Amino acid sequence: SVKQLVRKIDQFVTAYNATCQPFRWTATADAILEKLHRLCSRITGTGHR
Repeated sequence: SVKQLVRKIDQFVTAYNATCQPFRWTATADAILEKLHRLCSRITGTGHR
């Protein structure tokens, strides 16, 4: 049921947040932007918006 799903998600989030750590980027900004550029180059003109 939806109520059970919501309860399970809430339990997961509560448990996760109890020991969460800040996210640490492992890639440089330049590496991320290069990957984004390659992706945009591949999908340009494919009809997706």
